[in-house]
Amino acid sequence: MMAYFTLTTIAAFGLIIGSFLTVCIYRIPLGREKGLLEGAELVSDESDVAEPPEQQSSSKLTISNPKRSFCPSCNHQLAWWCNVPFFSWLFLRGKCHYCGVNIPFRYPLVEILSASFAVVSYLLYGLTPTGILIYVFAATLIVISFIDIDYYIIPNVISLPGTLIAILIAGINQFTGWFQAPVVPDLKAAGLGILAGAGFLFFISEVYLRLRKKEGLGMGDVKLLAMTGALFGVQGSLSTIFVG
Repeated sequence: MMAYFTLTTIAAFGLIIGSFLTVCIYRIPLGREKGLLEGAELVSDESDVAEPPEQQSSSKLTISNPKRSFCPSCNHQLAWWCNVPFFSWLFLRGKCHYCGVNIPFRYPLVEILSASFAVVSYLLYGLTPTGILIYVFAATLIVISFIDIDYYIIPNVISLPGTLIAILIAGINQFTGWFQAPVVPDLKAAGLGILAGAGFLFFISEVYLRLRKKEGLGMGDVKLLAMTGALFGVQGSLSTIFVG
């Protein structure tokens, strides 16, 4: 009974985080600050972004602004009961309560994926630093994947800080041993992982560019492999390249 309650609680937590991930997926690409995205020219300052309900002329759409969720079609702020992860989508039959426009299935899909990864991380690693880190990484990949599907870009605002955080975690782990495999045990393993992942992709990209005179791989992929390699080492980098 206690195990069932624990799994249900973790799944509910995953749904809540998944709701936040949908906000990130929608808002990060529409952020108009330069340098947030690789290929930022695809999302220019003149791009049409639905103004939030407050109609703040000087505001920019960010993860934290506006604070309340709103319908991208009619701009109406969502009531709390319209914003309950997964269940609101079912209750509203996949339509906005205010304007009736269809709510994409990706919203509950992201929430379900987030909940699933939360449960799997707990089952594999328990409520440990390793389990929490694995889940955070999986949640990050969810955001990156859906943004990449829509815009063919990997946001620098995710991959660059992610790489630095991964290196910091490797340094902490070297002296504390808080994180277990597959997380790297030390800075050396993180450095080798970066070289194996980002270094290999960068080399392939440069060779392709010189031979074909056109870009074959975006630098976003290189930065993503740097983050992966810094966190999971050589094995994680090579598995990402050749398996996933």
